[in-house]
Amino acid sequence: MMNGIEFIKATDGKQYYMDSFLKTIIYGYECLINKGIVYSRSDIHKTIKTVQKSNVAHNEIEDYLCTDLVNKYIKPNLGLFGLQNIVVDNGVRETKNNVTTGHLDIKFQVPSLSENHYYAFEAKRLDKSLSRKRYYLNGGIQRFTDRTYYPETTTVLAGMIGFVEVEMKKSKSGQMVESKNARVPLIKIKDDINHLIKSQKTFVTTQCLTPYSISDINYACVQNFGHLYLSKHTRDDDKAELKIYHLFFDYYSILLE
Repeated sequence: MMNGIEFIKATDGKQYYMDSFLKTIIYGYECLINKGIVYSRSDIHKTIKTVQKSNVAHNEIEDYLCTDLVNKYIKPNLGLFGLQNIVVDNGVRETKNNVTTGHLDIKFQVPSLSENHYYAFEAKRLDKSLSRKRYYLNGGIQRFTDRTYYPETTTVLAGMIGFVEVEMKKSKSGQMVESKNARVPLIKIKDDINHLIKSQKTFVTTQCLTPYSISDINYACVQNFGHLYLSKHTRDDDKAELKIYHLFFDYYSILLE
């Protein structure tokens, strides 16, 4: 049996951690579904305005969804996947030379023999609209390739979470209503993102989003999760291969108006 130092050496920077993070995120999402949780966009905005004492909601809805997922459904279950000693945080600043470059939606800080060993996940809202899919690229994937994230670390594994929701449109009466054919299959969202990746030249991609599976004999919901993908990209400065793992979560009936 490995002692603590030997375990850290064996897993430091390895796939072990990323697969475990993916498992606990998927498990947390399944817990949320099983509890029948439903969110309201308008209620979230009201909460943000009340807390911030502002007439404008400055926080993004995905920040709210991400924080709730982490605090209520991921952190309490870390031990199920051997991650009880991992520190998980939301909205953590990324800095280079003491200057903020961005904020991480989820940061997994791991025990390491090297400094600043952590893994980042970026969260985005997705729907059938082209603008949301484009922002998934330039406000998500690109932030890893241009070092907005990981500005001072050699980490080459990262993750993204897509909260897939119904596209809303304003009706003639001024009410927000579900747009026509708003609930497209999640695999269609993935295919559209791959099409955009192939047509852009901002960052280099060596593998578009491709199905990725992880095995877990204890939790069928993890092993059977059908919307986990892996893409590979080239980081701008050091030309390192970046692996980004994408989780698409069906929030069609979870996030309502």
